[in-house]
Amino acid sequence: MNRYLYLSGSMSVFVLMTLACGRNRSNAITWHQKLTPCPCENPDWDSVRVGDGWARDLGNIAKYHAGSTACFRSYPSVSTSEGRSGQQCCYDAQGKLILCGSGAGTPDMISTCNGEDGRGIMRTKYSALFGHWRKDVRPWEAAGGRDSGWVKYNLIHPPNTGDGCR
Repeated sequence: MNRYLYLSGSMSVFVLMTLACGRNRSNAITWHQKLTPCPCENPDWDSVRVGDGWARDLGNIAKYHAGSTACFRSYPSVSTSEGRSGQQCCYDAQGKLILCGSGAGTPDMISTCNGEDGRGIMRTKYSALFGHWRKDVRPWEAAGGRDSGWVKYNLIHPPNTGDGCR
């Protein structure tokens, strides 16, 4: 199974896609490297695990992470140079982490996750919504959104590839 899932047929994005999928990145420590790494498998694959630091994201993943079947956000948020940041991890139908492409989760400069409820569903931190929109959602839209926007966006918000995930 190809862990580099992307939904774009355009060859014109190949060079940017190569950069967005982790090749030729600087070795400098950046804000997203301070975040919790994504689990290689869906954290709730067998059953919901409340209190594990991962909350199921019920946002519009078909729009923002096309090709994924489930996304999770980390909690608690981590203090970074961008603010209170958090990790987002998305998984395919087999429960495997999507490492790159339109379906991959992306780190949030401003986390909106405030833990999870008893069913493992994300609780929204409403006070962070504007900052999240300004630093995370708006740049995705400006990069091209649903079509090939992920290619440019992932240069700044690179998907986490977990700890040795394949």
